[in-house]
Amino acid sequence: MKADVVFALDVGGTYIKACVLEQDRILDNTICQFEARSHESQENIITHLVSILNSLAAKYKENAGLYQKVLGIGFTFPGPFDYVNGISYIKGLNKFESLYGVNLREQLLQRLHATEIWLETKKIHLLFENDGCLFGLGASKNFPNERMICLTIGTGLGSVFIDQGKIIKNAENIPPEGYLYNQPFRDSIIDNHFSRRGILQAAAAINVNKVDVKELAEIARRGNSTAKAIFTQFGSDLGEMLLPYIENFQPHRIIIGGQIAKSFDLFQISLEEKLKRTSTKVNELEDALHYTFLGISLMFA
Repeated sequence: MKADVVFALDVGGTYIKACVLEQDRILDNTICQFEARSHESQENIITHLVSILNSLAAKYKENAGLYQKVLGIGFTFPGPFDYVNGISYIKGLNKFESLYGVNLREQLLQRLHATEIWLETKKIHLLFENDGCLFGLGASKNFPNERMICLTIGTGLGSVFIDQGKIIKNAENIPPEGYLYNQPFRDSIIDNHFSRRGILQAAAAINVNKVDVKELAEIARRGNSTAKAIFTQFGSDLGEMLLPYIENFQPHRIIIGGQIAKSFDLFQISLEEKLKRTSTKVNELEDALHYTFLGISLMFA
């Protein structure tokens, strides 16, 4: 499903970030951000998405235009979501609930095909995937011949297993869909330990309260031993969690992105110490959005 040009939209509950890519290269003058309007009606949200696409088309027209081009439109979208068919099943999460059961692919294509600005395209392909998968797919561009486990750690933990630039979702040596967040770890699940709330719960357990992860990291970098110990333990625990998946999948590399990656310097040593009996390398990539946009483009490669 190749495309000459790709419109990429990274959809979150608060903001939608978007850009245009040609040959896997982001066109800097097309990068933009919009409010998500995720609490509004089905009609308003779909109209808003079409408006964003129209805005990207107008920006791209300044560069080249869509005449007789095959256009790929790629979305990251929060789950639960049927990414193959483009149907949202979000419910009870206080965002995009009006889209429950709606086939977004059909709705968007129907409206685009009825709009003059899109009539000059040769063909439009429209794909959906979760942001963790596409971050990993984008990161694989740096390591095209390797097996990797890619993690995005922020409000929760996203994961994807990559083998030579391909997303692996169904294999005996990985969890279903490559999702780690709901796998057991100690007395709970992985998502509860390796996320913003996991770090803050660890802090609260030793009476460090009323701080966010960013503040906690700043305190640790100023030399506070208690704050430093929280991140050291986080890295050690992360390594312990990863060991069985490394043993099964035998990745060359672990890639870490997301908001918590900004504190990587505070847990890198303890993480690598835990993994030293493996040959797996660890890399941190801070610009998750860049790699997510690139991953969206690679869906159409």
